[in-house]
Amino acid sequence: MPAALSEYRRAHSLVAEVKGPARHKPCDFCGKFADDWAYNHADPREIYRDGYLWSENTSYYFPLCRKHHRAYDRTFRTKGREALTAFAEKMRRENQRLPEEISVMRAMCDALWRSREIGLGNIEPGV
Repeated sequence: MPAALSEYRRAHSLVAEVKGPARHKPCDFCGKFADDWAYNHADPREIYRDGYLWSENTSYYFPLCRKHHRAYDRTFRTKGREALTAFAEKMRRENQRLPEEISVMRAMCDALWRSREIGLGNIEPGV
């Protein structure tokens, strides 16, 4: 395995270690459960090696469902970094959910996160 691919995968694993699994979070664009942690291409110290682009700083990753992650990355590849903010705003606008739906989704995500943290021994039940 090329070193760059190994580093790229390690960066994504670190995001999951720090922030938890993406599937425990709502997609930033549609509110459905996310599948992946997506790199937002905003890190001034991003790393590009052998065709792989990533950040070692976990704050530059956000949760997206697979559909929106692919569309976001496709926008970056075809239109560049400058197009990402407008694309993200468009996706959020087109996929707006009712406040009640958002509350339910966030409660479900919080419950999953809490369950994971209790299982890992990071927090006590009932806290």
